[in-house]
Formats: sequence, C-alpha cells, structure tokens
Amino acid sequence: MSRRRVYVAGLGAITPLGDTWAESAAALAEGRSAVQAVQQFDVANFPCTVAASIPRRFEHTDDRRLALAQHAAREAWAMASADAAPERIGVFIGAESGRASFATIRALARAAGGGPVFDHEAFGIQARPLAQSIDASAVSPAAVASALAREIGARGSVQTISIACASGAAAIVEATRAIRLGECDVALCGGVGADVDPLMLVGFGKLGALSARGVSCPFDVRRDGFVVGEGAAMVVLSNAPSRLGIEVSGSARTLDAYHLTKPDPEGEGAARAMYGALADAGRTSVDYVHAHGTSTPLNDAVEARAIRRVLGSNWQDVYVSSVKGAVGHWVAGAGAVGFVCAVHSVHSGCLFPTANLNQPDPECELRHVQGAAVACDASSALVNAFAFGGANACIVVERVT
Repeated sequence: MSRRRVYVAGLGAITPLGDTWAESAAALAEGRSAVQAVQQFDVANFPCTVAASIPRRFEHTDDRRLALAQHAAREAWAMASADAAPERIGVFIGAESGRASFATIRALARAAGGGPVFDHEAFGIQARPLAQSIDASAVSPAAVASALAREIGARGSVQTISIACASGAAAIVEATRAIRLGECDVALCGGVGADVDPLMLVGFGKLGALSARGVSCPFDVRRDGFVVGEGAAMVVLSNAPSRLGIEVSGSARTLDAYHLTKPDPEGEGAARAMYGALADAGRTSVDYVHAHGTSTPLNDAVEARAIRRVLGSNWQDVYVSSVKGAVGHWVAGAGAVGFVCAVHSVHSGCLFPTANLNQPDPECELRHVQGAAVACDASSALVNAFAFGGANACIVVERVT
C-alpha cells in the first residue's frame, strides 16, 4: 500500500522580529538581529546579559509558553482553513516544562531555609500557601498541546515532544508520520520556547553554552556560544494538497547516545538523521539546508562536517544558513522555526542569511548565505535540529510538481 502524502497547509510564527510570520520573514531577509540587552530583570554578573526577547505584553498570562503558541497557532490555522472531522485532527507540539514565577521560586527557596541544610519542617509550613499560587497546567509540558487541541476542537492524537532543542522538529516528524499512516488527516504541529528568564540564563551559562560576548554568529570564527531567544512557530499539515504547494517528503529521528550536552564529535547521529530524511524523501541531496547552527564552537563544526559528508561532492552547490543569529535559540521551538524558514524558502525562493556571520570559520566551510537574503530557485530543503542528549530530527520539504 502506498503511503499518503503530507502537505503544508498553513504557517504561523511569533518571533522577536515580528508578531506574524510575514513581519518576521521581512526582517530576516534583511539580515536583522533581535538580540539586545535583557531589560526584564537584573542580569548584573550573569554569564550572558543579552537575549532575543518578544515584547512583554504576554508577561501577565499564567503560561507564557501557551500565550506564544496560541498566537502562532491561530495564524497557521487561519491560513490553512483546514476541513476535517474533529476525530481526524491531531496536535503535536514541542514544548519544555514551564516554570512558576521567579518570585514564587525564590520564596520557595527561602522557605527551605536558604542554607546548606534543607529545613523540611519549615518548608512544609511556609510552602503550603505558595503552592496555591502555582497553576499546575502552567508547569506541565503537556499543557500547551492539550490547550491548543481544545481551542481548535481536535479530538485525534495529541502529543507533546520534549527532547530539548529538537522538540519542535520532532513534533513535526511525528505529525507527518501520523498523517502518512492514516491516523489523522490534519495536524497542528510545531514548537514553542519561552526561556528568557533568570533560571535559564544562569543554567545555560553554568554549562558554558552561552556567548560571553553576547553575539550569536553561527559558523563564524568568533562564535563562543548561543544566545537565548523565545518564540513560537506552528504549522498545519494535511493529507490534501494546499495552495502553498509544499510537501513534507522525508523525515527521520536518531540518537547519538554519546554525551548529555556534547554532540558525537564525528557527527554520526546527525549524519544518520540527514541520510534518513533524504532516503525517506527518495533523494540524495537538496538545494538548501536550514542548519541547526547554534553558534557554539563544537556544535557548528560538527554539523558542518556532517553536512559536507551527507551531501558529498555536491555540498559546494547547496546553500546553508541558520536563523539563530537573528532570533536566538528557542530550545523547544528551534526546530519548528527552522522548518517554517525552510518552507518559506522553497515557496518564495528567498533564502534567509545567517545574521552576524562575517568571518566563516574554515572548519565550518559551507556555501553560507551571508549579509542579506539570496534569491534562489530552491525546490527542496533539509531542516536540521540537534539537541542536548544527542537527539536529532531532520525533515525534507520540497515543491510539489
């Protein structure tokens, strides 16, 4: 039995560069970057003092992740005009756990005694009223997908994928598989990241993952770490052709099984995911690669090596860029915004540049898009998303012929 084809029916995104995907795409094409000094809280003595933030009009919502995801999902759903029975609609979302407000977390820490010894008795007495201020749904990874499903009336499969930086792309992979297998006819999928907060900046900083210079410049010789960003990118997939004329033709997921934070230095897992996605699409190459490109020294070099290996002698003809120089690293939402960028590129022929890439590292030799957008009749693209823990997700999109 031949597998069902999967088409892109709608796109939506809210990024630090725009409230809609159209606004964001225009800014990305110009090579603009949204990275700036953090204004929301005191970052004195933090490992990194910049981020790519969305204006704080969502700050009073119970769950910032959900607010961003809803904004992007409504745009994608409106574009798609999907027509399917509720039982045939699925929702697949990449999301990390939410967090209570920073003030509540500090209060909980004080209730525990604030010293080297955890005071269980004091914590039990003082934390009880604090617990009432925490919305349980706002700290659950599953809450975003469930809320979006209720909003659009989906009664099919609802899944949350939480594998760090590959979450959003993996959610799209799973949505694609569900449609191919006939489990649903329409799927809302994508990812959201809302990690511009003190805990995440300090945590990533302690790991040595953030840029001390405060610059996200993937594949550049000066890169020294990523910059945290936030946003949501959502997609509607369907088994019926759409006016966008873009098909999800291949996908794959793999695991390095190498290290909690470091990629396999030979890029074995990343290469297997790329090979797998291309094979699933019946291809050996593409016209464009939207790279994971985090701006960390090791990851960018490993990814570039893997891309050259997978594309073989054709690598010099294939354009490559990463959106993280412009909008930062969204963690769970990173692969989803990469997917939206790739679909846009194949649909419009506009390839976004890697912002701040001025001196490409010889170790990251690729056909980079630098400065401003490149007009290219790219009929196919590969999306890469690689995560802490070695989880990899790759997707191939191409123009319908």
